[in-house]
Amino acid sequence: MRITVKYVAALRDRMGRPEETVDLPGDIADSEALIAHLRESDAAAEVLTHPSVRLIRNDAIVPRPAPLASGDTLAFCPPFTGG
Repeated sequence: MRITVKYVAALRDRMGRPEETVDLPGDIADSEALIAHLRESDAAAEVLTHPSVRLIRNDAIVPRPAPLASGDTLAFCPPFTGG
C-alpha cells in the first residue's frame, strides 16, 4: 500500500520534511501502525504519538486509530491556536 504522509507546521520542522510517500507492508492498516513503522526509521516520529496531534485523512479530520487505504493522504497536524 502506498500513501502520502504530510507534516504540518511545527511537525514539518521536527520531521525535517513537509511530506513523503510511504510504501507500507501489508500488515499496516491504520494510523497507529503507520506511526510505529515511521518510528523504526526516524526517532523524530515519536512526536506523532502525542494525543494532541490531529489526523487529517483525505481532507477530513479523523479519530485515532484511523484506517488507511492505498492512495490515501494522511496529514499530521499539531494543535493550533489563534484569536
